Amino acid sequence: MKSLFYILIIVPLFVCTCGKVPVKQYFILNYLPSSERNRISQGPYPFIIRVREFNIEEAYNRPQIVYRQSPFSIQYYVYRVWAVKPERMITDLIYKHLITSNLVGTVVRRFDEGKKPDYELSGMVEAVEEYDSDELWFAHLAIRFNLTRISDGRVVYTRRFDNRKRVFQQEPEYVIREMSTLMEFIMTQVIHDIDVKLAAEFGYNVAPELEHILPPEFSDSTITGVSE
Repeated sequence: MKSLFYILIIVPLFVCTCGKVPVKQYFILNYLPSSERNRISQGPYPFIIRVREFNIEEAYNRPQIVYRQSPFSIQYYVYRVWAVKPERMITDLIYKHLITSNLVGTVVRRFDEGKKPDYELSGMVEAVEEYDSDELWFAHLAIRFNLTRISDGRVVYTRRFDNRKRVFQQEPEYVIREMSTLMEFIMTQVIHDIDVKLAAEFGYNVAPELEHILPPEFSDSTITGVSE
């Protein structure tokens, strides 16, 4: 009986110590911005834009990647996390895309980087998550942008994006890939919108129908949602 007692104690310990320990996986949104071909002005506008670090809704203000299966509940992966704070990661992408677009002469992150900025681009990350609906997976990104003229504090451009993209391979890595595609899609539209606004500020005659039209070279029928 004593030997049986020892076996009963040792076997569970052996099973526990031999199980694989989950490895934490780190993810980041990433894409290579392309320069816009359909620009109103061929050269950069002689303005300075400051990119302020975007705010983020509290539910997403953490390292763990969010996933949800209902509009009324939210869950967090334990071992799948962001490599960079999500608000900093998204702000970095916005900053890089603005520089690559050559939209304005200078893009800065701080007021003490040189001359006083003419405009400030800021906003709110409302959602950055995986959305599972029955057998379907989606990447979901919702962000609001505001462009403020520094001289008088007037908001010259504001727009909210709330977009989803189907994920056909149900693994978190593919969710992040499609999320990156959503980010590029949104920023392509933002650059176009700001181009229209700055053209008007600079004195160009801009046709009203040009506003909020996505450049044809970046249309994607698999992206759904609203922008307003």
